[in-house]
Amino acid sequence: MRAYRIAARYNLAELAKNTLAALLLAVLIPVWILAAPQIFAAASLTFRLRATGRTLTASTDHVGMIHGCLGVVMLLMAFLTFSAARQAGPFDRRLTAAGYPRTPLLLAKATSLLSAAALVALYTTAWTLAVWSPRHPGFLWLGLFTACLVYGALGLVLALFLPGELEGMVVIFVSSNLDLLPQSPLVNPDPHGFLGPLLPMYGSTQTCLAAGLAPTTPLRPVAASLTWTAALTLIALLAFWIRTRERQVGDTPGARKHALSVRAPRLRRTR
Repeated sequence: MRAYRIAARYNLAELAKNTLAALLLAVLIPVWILAAPQIFAAASLTFRLRATGRTLTASTDHVGMIHGCLGVVMLLMAFLTFSAARQAGPFDRRLTAAGYPRTPLLLAKATSLLSAAALVALYTTAWTLAVWSPRHPGFLWLGLFTACLVYGALGLVLALFLPGELEGMVVIFVSSNLDLLPQSPLVNPDPHGFLGPLLPMYGSTQTCLAAGLAPTTPLRPVAASLTWTAALTLIALLAFWIRTRERQVGDTPGARKHALSVRAPRLRRTR
């Protein structure tokens, strides 16, 4: 338990050190929410909510506000976890090479992801409530929370498999746009086909739209988001486990022989 507490504090501190991401979150969310009524024309938009099959009519600025908030939080969470994982990677490998248990490190990373996602979703929901009254505020937070989890886990995966930060930023930006734009009612008010429900942001988008604009909120989209989160997190944790498996000091006879050869001259010099 002590190893987990130390690792959790370290991981949370690494996330907190990213002042650029915190500044962007603090500025972009309120700016977008306050500017949405000025960006979108005061008109009604009729679209079909795919999760329930109902046709809804809502103001374009409210739809745009939800869509923009989702875009901001998913990008920032992916950048935050990607940057933190890349910076902590060499240190984590040195820790495991020195014999630090890997299970507390993995649990600490999951804890930091959950904590950051909850805080980002809460901050975004609070600003939304300051200027608008969605029908189900709790489910709005849940939809934003699952969006943060999905793309936060994606950031962890990319940090383990991509060679540099530039590649990660490009992949995050392109994948988020390809994922979110086709699901926006502003772009696709009457969605069709089987690919939509398979996209990572499908569950979060449907949950947020239903929370803000629909009389009822379905739970199936939440399960879809949690499935994506679990799959991406499992990939990240397995990759971390495999990469650090052969770095334990003394795991092999060669490592023990090398350690003895280093200590032996020192013993002879003391005689």
